[in-house]
Amino acid sequence: MTQNGKHTDLQGSLKSLFKDRVSFEKLERLLYSHDIAALPGMVLKTISTLPDAVVQPVDSSEVAGLIKLASEHKIPLVPRGGATSGFGGAVPAAGGIVVDFVRMKKVLGTDLKTETVEVEPGITWEQLEEDLKKKGLVLRLYPSSAPGSTVGGWVAQGGSGIGSFEYGNFRENLVSVEIAGPKGELKVLKNSDLDLAYGLEGITGLITKVKLRVRKADTDIPLLATFPDAGKLESALKEIRDSGLRLWSVHIQTPGFAKLSQEAHGEKLLPEGRYLALFVYPESRALEVGQPLEKTVQRHAGKILSTELALHEWKNRFYSMRLKRLGPSVVANEMVIPLGSLAAYLKAVEGKFKGGFVFEGIMVTPEKLTMMGFMLADERKLTFPLKYSSSLVATDLAKKHGGELTALGMYFTENAKEHLGKQLFERIVAYKKEADPLNIMNPGKVLPPSVEKNSPIKLLNAAMKMAGLSKSAVCSMGSLLGNEPLPFDFGDRMPSEIGKDAFVCAQCGSCRGSCTVFDARPWESNSPRGKWYLLAEYLKGNIELEEKAADSLFYCTTCKKCDAKCQTDIPIAHHWINIRGVLGKKFENTGLAAVRENVLKSGNFWGLPDEAREWITDEVKSDIRTLPEGPIGYWPGCWASIVSKNMPQNIARIMTAAGLEFVNLGEEKEACCGLYLALGGYTEDFAKAAAKNIENMKKRGVKTLVISCPGCYATFTEHYPHVAEMLGLDWDIETKHITVLLDELVREGKLKFEKPLDRKVTYHDSCHVGRWFDTYDQPRNVLKAIPGLELEEMEHSRENSLCCGLVAAFSDMGTVAHCAETRLKEALATGADCVVTNCAGCASQLNFASNLAQAPIRQKDITDLLVEALGYEYVFDPTEPISVFMQQAGQLLSTSCMRKKN
Repeated sequence: MTQNGKHTDLQGSLKSLFKDRVSFEKLERLLYSHDIAALPGMVLKTISTLPDAVVQPVDSSEVAGLIKLASEHKIPLVPRGGATSGFGGAVPAAGGIVVDFVRMKKVLGTDLKTETVEVEPGITWEQLEEDLKKKGLVLRLYPSSAPGSTVGGWVAQGGSGIGSFEYGNFRENLVSVEIAGPKGELKVLKNSDLDLAYGLEGITGLITKVKLRVRKADTDIPLLATFPDAGKLESALKEIRDSGLRLWSVHIQTPGFAKLSQEAHGEKLLPEGRYLALFVYPESRALEVGQPLEKTVQRHAGKILSTELALHEWKNRFYSMRLKRLGPSVVANEMVIPLGSLAAYLKAVEGKFKGGFVFEGIMVTPEKLTMMGFMLADERKLTFPLKYSSSLVATDLAKKHGGELTALGMYFTENAKEHLGKQLFERIVAYKKEADPLNIMNPGKVLPPSVEKNSPIKLLNAAMKMAGLSKSAVCSMGSLLGNEPLPFDFGDRMPSEIGKDAFVCAQCGSCRGSCTVFDARPWESNSPRGKWYLLAEYLKGNIELEEKAADSLFYCTTCKKCDAKCQTDIPIAHHWINIRGVLGKKFENTGLAAVRENVLKSGNFWGLPDEAREWITDEVKSDIRTLPEGPIGYWPGCWASIVSKNMPQNIARIMTAAGLEFVNLGEEKEACCGLYLALGGYTEDFAKAAAKNIENMKKRGVKTLVISCPGCYATFTEHYPHVAEMLGLDWDIETKHITVLLDELVREGKLKFEKPLDRKVTYHDSCHVGRWFDTYDQPRNVLKAIPGLELEEMEHSRENSLCCGLVAAFSDMGTVAHCAETRLKEALATGADCVVTNCAGCASQLNFASNLAQAPIRQKDITDLLVEALGYEYVFDPTEPISVFMQQAGQLLSTSCMRKKN
């Protein structure tokens, strides 16, 4: 779809229909050319995976309009949910337009009486579960990829998952599916007509709505047991099946899988050399299930592990790919195995691969298990295709033991008649030919080239057949080559740990649902997994690191929400900060370049003279005692000193009232922690600022540094020890955030609250105090100690707290506004009088947003409430300076972007 190509007029039509929700950028399109699987280059060369465009519809009518455009221009449409599968269903085979349903994620209606829910296709299973819980319902079943996969995606691929022991496959739990057909017509499929959409990857129409059955909420009770061998495990599962024990979900792990998963995570909690089984049932059935289950386990030489370990494993049910950290790649295999063949199948695989394949399994009925196999590999090696062939051998072994495919996707279309059954296969072929004669609906999926007009996968199928004929010999060669990865040495292009993690990333998409910037701008280039894919492509030599890629890698608030979701334990936020040093060699962010000039010139973000930072005013001077030298230093930070003077004024009063004399480090000329220098990749400037501050603190005898700015706190705590070591300086200063100190003072009885505060508040956890340092209880303890104060939590709090989004100002002001609006809505929903913060940046965001919206809630710093409860009458109101400075910041950063250095 180039400017001079035959589809130029289509570009204009797509822009008219989708506005900023269409992308023709090559780098963006690259991110929609793959799914979770790492494929050998020789496989990729047989198909055209790079789409011509990516669009993001917001409703069914837009999908219908898109289909009419695609039909007119005879261009393929490829639907995409979370792209969490490795079967290729969401991967273009002949270019075309990828239809990303990420913005269609509404819950359209919930019926408590019939226990059903109707949703748009782009909602993830995790998001739907959260919504259902508010209404006293939960999901019947969901895939192990629930944090990243979508409801529409599971309809399109089909399958079973967690909860299938009781509820079967997803098809059995569907009520209806709305699709937009090949002519743009909307139709609702029910009963047997569901077979015209379920498991067909969108070849008959794009899924626009799904109605499914759910269940009443209950507490999940997990029981974890180990067995000496696969035979004993199989016999226990058979007894459970025969007895009709009403379990909800059953999971197993081979010894090798458990070992590698623990090794990758740095744990050693589970016994080695034993097969694991995790049995889950609703608490309402505890009397019926609990004791009989335990006796069954024991009759088959099973040992029951502690409740703590059971809960630990249940919590980790979404981390199947954790072992990829040891790869850095994996070759995967997924087959449905009859229970009666479990032990024999595992023995056959062990005999063939000598431990090369390890397995996790989920019982998808009392009779069958989906076995997910993983083999460590390294996609960078020339021998990777030999390893890849091992998956085909494992598939053959499964079939010899009565196994069947879980899905067809793009790679197993030759098995379509066997997988679907002759009657359904012929029905689908006939329907497809009549409804989609142009074959624009996801061509190359599900149906083999022999029955699909102009199939784009003829070469792929031929290659797969050739691989099938020689797979045994090739696989044997691959097994002899070992699993040792290549060295992670990328020269001066990338630090080794960052480069390694670009390949370690599982591309599972679990990070997307938690990412602050992706929530505001849901393009793959803004997601953590998208960034990792771009890095890997750069390190493989497939792309250059130009402005668009640099912009993508830079666009991050460092909120650390993605870290908690990462299957492979990548320290994502730290990497995104550290990579700025690499980017800084070639690029600079124009906004941070301006801030750098301010910091170097005036020692503060705003570039203002020293007198603008003076916060010890006449109103508070008599309440404060400072020292020129001493063991306790207070660092107010340049933002609070200039914009939110109430914070340092309050803190100084509180410390004095508690009998703590301190050194005011904010009075030192040109004092700045250097955070924005580090964020901009100005490593030399940052090192100089750190050295100056370390020298000043040492000179003044500081042993404990009290910090009110979370950004400064993270900088001193995380980065100063490393910089000091690099510069040969001594850093033995304890850092303490003010909320931690306040908690200590309250617990020690050093603060006496004289005035009750009869009001309702809600508390906002700043990212760099909460997720970065797990400081959640301390500020809440302080608030609860204030007489008359009622604390009401927001929907997302503590480790799940939303980011205020202010740091995104260096990339996109729209994201800043989106984050402020979203967080303000949550605060308003609590009915609180004020939203309490501990950060000058978060305070500025929420103060400005609440006043701009004229909302019936106001922002207060936690110290504002304390000084009021301590009986002080004067508290500085930062509303006016916040308004002025936020507008100035908006003007300064409105055109901020990445540019090449001169």
